[in-house]
Amino acid sequence: MRLMLLELVPHEPERVNRSQAYPWLMGLAEKQGWKAWWRVLGLRYEPTLRYKLAPADLKALLEEVRRHKPEILLVNEQIENEQKALLCKTGMKLVYCTLETEEDLSDLGRFVRKHIKKLAAGQDKLDALEPVFRRKRLNRAPWLTPPFIRVLAGTYCAYLTKTADNPFYRELASAPAQMSCSFCESGPGRRKGKAAAEDAVAFAARQVAAACAERLEEDGELRFEVSGWDLWRRLEDFVELLVWKGVSSAELLFMPRVDDLLAARAAIERCLPLLAGRKLAMRVYGMSVENFSAAENLRLNKGITAAQVHEAAAFMLETNQAWPEQFRLSPGGLSMILFTPWTTLTDLRLNLDHIERCPLIDPAFALSRKLQLFPGRPVTLLAENDGLVIDDRDDHFYNAGCMTGADQDDLPWRFRHPEVGVLWRLSRRLSCDRRRVPEADAESKAVAAFLERAGQAAAKPLAVFRMAVEAAAAHPETDSVCGLLERMEAVRP
Repeated sequence: MRLMLLELVPHEPERVNRSQAYPWLMGLAEKQGWKAWWRVLGLRYEPTLRYKLAPADLKALLEEVRRHKPEILLVNEQIENEQKALLCKTGMKLVYCTLETEEDLSDLGRFVRKHIKKLAAGQDKLDALEPVFRRKRLNRAPWLTPPFIRVLAGTYCAYLTKTADNPFYRELASAPAQMSCSFCESGPGRRKGKAAAEDAVAFAARQVAAACAERLEEDGELRFEVSGWDLWRRLEDFVELLVWKGVSSAELLFMPRVDDLLAARAAIERCLPLLAGRKLAMRVYGMSVENFSAAENLRLNKGITAAQVHEAAAFMLETNQAWPEQFRLSPGGLSMILFTPWTTLTDLRLNLDHIERCPLIDPAFALSRKLQLFPGRPVTLLAENDGLVIDDRDDHFYNAGCMTGADQDDLPWRFRHPEVGVLWRLSRRLSCDRRRVPEADAESKAVAAFLERAGQAAAKPLAVFRMAVEAAAAHPETDSVCGLLERMEAVRP
């Protein structure tokens, strides 16, 4: 068997999907005596998750294919059809990797038997395999950042509540008896699979140590995105095991809940000297507030308060100041869901106040965040019950990062309060997502012209948006972005 693994790595490294299984597939190949190669291509993130390779990158890939003649090319993202057909003309079979969660990894053998080659019983157990991280990058564009190495260990999230305790859901007949965050795919339905390994800490440490042992000099510090609540609650055990294994020059990225971070403060403080002794670092990134409005967060079933968010932000800032090399902060810091189908002007005002107060929230990022609804999730059932799910979209394609596969699609919805819908369209065009709206978009042109006329007053998007909220409050009948801009122009100093 001759197998090639192709990892497409977007320039936003947190967008890397479905390559978690690659080290185990490489390890399985070695154990089985197969020929296997892991190749990496960096590219610009594409929100539709259907990629077209640059001509030079496609040429480099074809050269690798002709040199090694793999029977199967496993890819972690969808490639556009014309290029896919060109690759298949070489005589190999293209297989799309669907192994993404820890539960998926536990089914590695079944995936291999179905798509790659038959295996003898027991040959696919991850505890019996040694992960292999030997990979080669085929391009090195200056804007590319080193790819994350994704390490899954244990249940992704353990947050679970009784639906009857949430007043928005207790009377909803279609809601499950228990739920995590109402919008999240990591809920109870994703936790039915068996664990990939017996001991989450040992499993994760084995992967990190193996990758560091195979590190090339040019790789420098390696970055590991480490996922799993079982691992987070045993953070000290994990760090101590890495130190014992002699791991060094690595950054460990974690994405805990706000309340889990607060619960781990003492453990983090005890770990920092150990990290420093081995030139290791940790980074908390992508941790989400969701919303500062209590009503909005209750619909999202987040279980986080505004006070907890500010307490966590203060801890992160203080710890970074004391240990800047070991406890790192990410640009943008905390994530949010600013707009939902039920958002009111009062909710927006409250959120703006808290965003201004929290230095770990990037306002341009927060203004780009809108809830995405996916079939079957509790918040979707609630929106359907309230008549807010609709048939057609009224804006350009949008992906907040919640869609992780090209075959995924969210459901369009409307705002219960139409004036908030107009504010969302403006907010998106003020935010970091404005670059993903087509240049010919009339509303984007109108926003750009307004900002140019406003000059220095338009330097802060949050201030402009606050002005828009007040204009919408004074004139709720305004039904377009252009009309809202005219109202704002009339009162602009």
